[in-house]
Amino acid sequence: MAAWLIASNNKLKTLDLQKDLAFYGLKVEPYTEYFDNVNFPAESVDSYRDNAVHKATFLSNKVLRPVIGDDSGIEIPALSDELGVTTKRDLHKDASLSDNQTLLSWLKDVPEDQRQAKMIAYLAAVDQSGQVLTAEGEITGQIALEEAGTYSTGFDKIFYLPELGKTLAELPDSQRIELTHRGRAAKKLVETINGEKK
Repeated sequence: MAAWLIASNNKLKTLDLQKDLAFYGLKVEPYTEYFDNVNFPAESVDSYRDNAVHKATFLSNKVLRPVIGDDSGIEIPALSDELGVTTKRDLHKDASLSDNQTLLSWLKDVPEDQRQAKMIAYLAAVDQSGQVLTAEGEITGQIALEEAGTYSTGFDKIFYLPELGKTLAELPDSQRIELTHRGRAAKKLVETINGEKK
């Protein structure tokens, strides 16, 4: 079977997915290595799974290759009216700030013991026969008071794990991937793909 392609125009997300899936033995590549950029359809506002499946199916139908898509978000009870499936759209309302800066500004008056958070990821794989396989992963923790760590980017820099006393970005890949929402989803997806091959 041809190599799996990642259905994303986000270079950092693509790199993260490549690392996560490779950690569990599945080699994937950016679709842009072989094809021109495509404009993915607008995402729904109520289902990570549907968004991941829609992206993967859309690209697979265009390029006729096996494709993996994802959708992910962060959920913070203190910000119950924001984020979740619409995380990126909510955070991009203020283009002058990074996503992390925006979150930290929204939480500036929230005490440390009320900064609980959960990150969720859904992965969807569409193989060359059109079969769809999905997997979900999540991690719970807190939003830190400031960014810390250099091993990874994005929310990992502010996603604090009290039991370890570190943010995800302060952990090397050998520790971090097994803990993250995408890493956990990647593990389940690879196991499912391998199970389908038997």
